[in-house]
Amino acid sequence: FADPAVGNFEARQSFKAKMATVKAYLASELRQCRPTLADDEGQTHEMEYLRYGAGACLPRHTDEHHVELQRPNGSRLPKKPNASRRSVTWMVYLNNKDWDAVEDGGQLRLHERSHSAVTPVGSRGPDLQVGWLKATSTDEKEEPVFLDPFRPGPENENCVLYTADVSGNNRRDLSEKPFANIALYLGGGDGMARKLMVDNPADAARLHLIDAPKSLVSSIMTGRASGKDYKGEDGGEQIQDVSPQAGTLVMFDSVSLPHEVLITNKERFGIQGWFHEHLGYDA
Repeated sequence: FADPAVGNFEARQSFKAKMATVKAYLASELRQCRPTLADDEGQTHEMEYLRYGAGACLPRHTDEHHVELQRPNGSRLPKKPNASRRSVTWMVYLNNKDWDAVEDGGQLRLHERSHSAVTPVGSRGPDLQVGWLKATSTDEKEEPVFLDPFRPGPENENCVLYTADVSGNNRRDLSEKPFANIALYLGGGDGMARKLMVDNPADAARLHLIDAPKSLVSSIMTGRASGKDYKGEDGGEQIQDVSPQAGTLVMFDSVSLPHEVLITNKERFGIQGWFHEHLGYDA
């Protein structure tokens, strides 16, 4: 993408400048909840070509995870200067204008929540979102759940899940004591998390992890059930399919939105990238 000897380098530079303008606009609009999105030190923007051959697909996933979910005690490991993480995912499709979603396939499938959130999603400072407290009959909005891996406690028992109120200023911990870091890697999905990470039964009943480690059986069942009417493991999702039409721009939070690419029946092209924020955990 950066080699001036390959293809139309001038066009790529022009496109790069346009996406920099988009990043600057987002940084301005989201400055209250994502203040470091505007920074340009170090690696703050990824960009690459995207190609799927006929028959290709991409399973459900999220583009960024809490460092504590990437490796045990990852929050405490040394970090590179100006370390950053993916904050906003974007893609622009480059297919022919006659792309037919029904015949050609290749849709981007977004697994959105069926209820809105009470506070901004994705992160609170360095603490990334790892789950949700689902809506109830008396509260139609969901509460993002964040992970703080630095609570005082015995060695390797320093993790606490918490939510924030509408103002964003007041935290509410979901457990009185920190839980063991290794609990983040146990299979069993929401059921295991509710037992190990949450004290209050009412909160436990509402907890759903965005990207929980799953058992082999639950992974197989999820794969079988991921059709258009699938509402997620907790029943709180809704599906939106985006056809990869030429010129379509898609953007979403890199942390909180699971997504997948359905099987494409012919070559599928695009450009994808990620706007970065500071990682936030210094070591």
